[in-house]
Amino acid sequence: MASSSSSSSDIGVILNELTCPVCFELYKEPVGLPCGHSFCRLCLEKSWENREADAGYVCPNCREVFPQKPKLMKNMIIANLIENVKLKKGKFGLEVRDTEHGDVNVKEGMKSGGSECYCELCNGEAAKSCVPCEIICCAKHLKPHQQRGHKLVDPGVKIEDLRCIEHGKPIQPYCKDDGSLMCVTCTGGQHRDHDVVALEIAHAELKDVLAAKYPHVSQSMESVASQLRHVQEEEAQAENSSRNAEDSLEEKRRLVCQLVNESVDLMKSEINKRKMEKLSLLGKQREKLEQQMEDLRQGKSTMDAAFQDLEAISFLHVWFIINGSKDLLKRLETMSDFKSMKRTPLPVLDFSKEEKNLDELITLNKNFLEKIQKGPVEHPEKVELDQNNLRRLYGRSPSLDPNSAHREIKISGDLRTATRTRPGIQYPEHPDRFDVCPQVVSRDCFSSGRHYWEVDVRSSSSWEIGICLNSMGRKGAESGLGGNPESWCLEKYNNEFSAWHNKQRTDLSVPGDHERFGFFLDCEAGELTCFGDSRVLHVFRGNFMDPVKPAIWVWDDDDSVHFVHLVK
Repeated sequence: MASSSSSSSDIGVILNELTCPVCFELYKEPVGLPCGHSFCRLCLEKSWENREADAGYVCPNCREVFPQKPKLMKNMIIANLIENVKLKKGKFGLEVRDTEHGDVNVKEGMKSGGSECYCELCNGEAAKSCVPCEIICCAKHLKPHQQRGHKLVDPGVKIEDLRCIEHGKPIQPYCKDDGSLMCVTCTGGQHRDHDVVALEIAHAELKDVLAAKYPHVSQSMESVASQLRHVQEEEAQAENSSRNAEDSLEEKRRLVCQLVNESVDLMKSEINKRKMEKLSLLGKQREKLEQQMEDLRQGKSTMDAAFQDLEAISFLHVWFIINGSKDLLKRLETMSDFKSMKRTPLPVLDFSKEEKNLDELITLNKNFLEKIQKGPVEHPEKVELDQNNLRRLYGRSPSLDPNSAHREIKISGDLRTATRTRPGIQYPEHPDRFDVCPQVVSRDCFSSGRHYWEVDVRSSSSWEIGICLNSMGRKGAESGLGGNPESWCLEKYNNEFSAWHNKQRTDLSVPGDHERFGFFLDCEAGELTCFGDSRVLHVFRGNFMDPVKPAIWVWDDDDSVHFVHLVK
């Protein structure tokens, strides 16, 4: 039984050797190439027909190129072996396929970079590319390359990129010293004494390095995401605040317009009322004068008629007429005694008082607009450096960031007090945590506007207080406040005060024992003003448009420094 199984296995090996590597069938008219590889004549010729004319004649197996078409001679040994196998095919119960070839459609695979890849030996879908043989194969034609242990890559990979530029051989080792890929020949040249490992080992080591750095990158992403959320929240607050302010101003404009309209309408109504009263009085005077004018006109007409009659008669006749016309004389006497009526002039319409009130309202609005054009009403360009005003206008209450605290800095529950403690606290690892300097920064990050905060130092004899760029390093001694270009601070040490920036010290005269120190940050002006007991102690100047954070260093054990809660 075992012998039969062994014989079957041997026959299987023989059949594999008698199989054309192109069609995977028993050779049909086997022919050999100078390189030693054999193929069916039809398979080989079809393979060459599908290649470009200037590509030469290539062995489908080893990819050796023959400039001239080789003379194809029938391999009689292989042909005789195949005939013998066919005669004995039933001896071990084996089924040997012997189908006719017919037309073999050998399609050249597309080079890397194309939209599709095909097996270079058949029309099947490409599975892998063999680097040593530089051939694209389907899963069926890939087996011989797998059995020989050839390096296989995805069909889309450029095989020429996987060869040594200098020697043209497949890339296998990796030089750690130079960080470069190379072939076996390179190891005997300039890389002779270098640390060279297999490409697979370098790949595994790189994965380990990336896996070790992944948590750090994830934590950094969380930190940046947190800061991004704060910025987005501030943006949303700014949008809401601006929208609410605009709505309030629109309401005030509506009220002001309504007030102006009502005032103007009221004044117009009063003007019209006074006009009607004066016109009524003037109309009565006009009617009375017109009646008097009519009476005088009639009297004059009567007198003219009487004069004409007197001219036509004698004096005696006139006398009789006069005595007989007493009514006429009396009437003429009355007319001769007519006097002009006394007319009291009405006062001129005067609205100067109302116009003055309206002018005052217009002037008030003009002054208000001029103030707005010069600068925000609540945020003048030049701020009087009075701490009471600074608290009211720009007061802030920073909170400490536990993720930045050194292991010897304990943070209070309200996130406002930093206390030096030893042997220390086992904080979790974090990229923002100081590892050498006993410091902590705030969660608050400023990059625009004006901000004022105060620090209570009654419980600390030595400290450093100031600001640092959010980008300042957190590792090593160089991360200490004032000891680098990214930080600015006041320092109290051995009862001496000084200002520090980029390792440059400025001695300060600070009389008395102050309990609080104030800090006013004007980002646009690029100034950090430090106060002590309502006095300006020092002014730092720098680029504070980059995000900065308030920061604290506590020197002595059990000492505490506290951010004061400022209520506007």
